[in-house]
Amino acid sequence: MNNIESIRSLFYKFERPPFKAKNRFVRSATWLGGADDETGELSVAEIKRHSEIAAGGAGTLITGLAYISKEGKSFKREWGLHSDERINDVTMLSEEVHKYGSNLIVQLCHGGGQRDASLAGETVSFSPSGGIHPMCDFETRPLSSDDIRKVASDFAAAALRAKKGGADGVEIHGGHGFLLTQFLSPSINKRDDIYGGTFENRSRIFREILDEVRAAVGPDFSVWFKISMAEGTEGGYGAKEGTALSETLLERGADGIDVSCGTSYAGALNSPAVLGVSAGESEAPFREYSKEIKKYASDKQLVILTGGLRSLPVMAGLIEDGVCDLLAMSRPFIAEPDLINRWIEEDSRPTACISCNACFKTAKFGLIDCPILRDRNEGNWDPL
Repeated sequence: MNNIESIRSLFYKFERPPFKAKNRFVRSATWLGGADDETGELSVAEIKRHSEIAAGGAGTLITGLAYISKEGKSFKREWGLHSDERINDVTMLSEEVHKYGSNLIVQLCHGGGQRDASLAGETVSFSPSGGIHPMCDFETRPLSSDDIRKVASDFAAAALRAKKGGADGVEIHGGHGFLLTQFLSPSINKRDDIYGGTFENRSRIFREILDEVRAAVGPDFSVWFKISMAEGTEGGYGAKEGTALSETLLERGADGIDVSCGTSYAGALNSPAVLGVSAGESEAPFREYSKEIKKYASDKQLVILTGGLRSLPVMAGLIEDGVCDLLAMSRPFIAEPDLINRWIEEDSRPTACISCNACFKTAKFGLIDCPILRDRNEGNWDPL
């Protein structure tokens, strides 16, 4: 396959039953800060943003993290799927996204000890072993065995809500320093029971959540996991354990692994949102992890590569070389919701996103947006 045909193939329909997509492009999970802080209800503005990205050509959209319980909430204005009252949020999102032939995957998360300090005063803050999370300055309470069982059942209940609302699948957030990462981390998890110590024990909660979620949603509903392949901190877990975890989840029946790396507390050099990525050699910094995980995926399972994807030639090469099945981007869609349509219309220049992370600083003003390329008041992208 020549390079032009390889690039064109990115826009062809893709099937890995039961998953079907109009192309290989995925809007990676992105917290936008557009939910009601009291109820967790999605705002019209956040639903509209998903609609814009679907209309702009993305084949699959993964929502920003949705908390599964009040104590699992990490951020102010985070969406909640902790209650049946929020099923209608999924319904509205699904209708908007499906209108354009795109898929909706709902990301589910429990933040554990990684949460806004203001939330710590509202509900108990949990972590594997108690103490203070690297990103925070407040005490957390260790989860009991009953608490851990509740976490697994809360994930399952939220996944079922996503299914009832019309989503095409869920993604369990197992990376970036949230609760499941905290369990996997030998530097944070100091438990001496069946959930601590060895890799098998530290990863046990992942397996239990997968089993509970699968039992709740059945075999024909996509269940993905987002995994940080390495923690990126001194004393943390490395790629060997991140790979072993991914292999275990695939063997146990997960439908996909969303490959990422790093944590929020690992510093700029080991952050999931790598700074300064531009088209060319600095693209796809996590490609080697993805290529390794692909070895363990069956022909019915997906490997999604997230992080630093910016240009069509590089992405076409990743697919052709068997590195991944789907290509996920976050910041480029913040800058250009209509990015895929621009590429379809043969303006094949790389995304205008310069990986400066200025978008994340806009959260204090409302819905996250790109202050460099988009007009906050009009919502218009300023063309290249």
